[in-house]
Amino acid sequence: MTTETISVKHVASHVAGRRAPNLAGAIYGTIVATAVVAGLGERASVSAWRALWIVLASGVFFWAAHVYASLLANRIQSRRPTRRTDVRAALSHEWPLFYASFPLAVPLALACFGVIPAHLALGAATFVGVLTLVGWGVAFSRREGYSLAGIVAAASINAAVGLFIVGLKVAVR
Repeated sequence: MTTETISVKHVASHVAGRRAPNLAGAIYGTIVATAVVAGLGERASVSAWRALWIVLASGVFFWAAHVYASLLANRIQSRRPTRRTDVRAALSHEWPLFYASFPLAVPLALACFGVIPAHLALGAATFVGVLTLVGWGVAFSRREGYSLAGIVAAASINAAVGLFIVGLKVAVR
């Protein structure tokens, strides 16, 4: 048995690069889920259960839409009928888009079961979304071997995207 030195770069590469077949889908899914949660924050009357349902249903909707678009585009480009293997591959490839809504669903689920107050759940979920985007920035920049300045820049840009979504929510009030 050999022992391998595990570095932060190795872990980030493993988590961000080799496990997700569609990293763009994971990032896009995080942005969509954050936007949905931020939009729900305007509705004081939405229950934690309803918010959880809306976030997960939105993830399923965007996942299904991407699967359909992928299958249709593949069929048109390849000029052949869609096969079962194509459907399985598209479902799997686009899965990170839906899976990305899970971290944001955690605070909502905790509120559903009374672990945290319902009035804090949407704010916590929005925070998780922004934090997840920052995490993507750190993971990718570490994976690419960026310096500390590059890591901070990537994390800051991703945080700015998340905060822009929150800012749009505030501006729409």
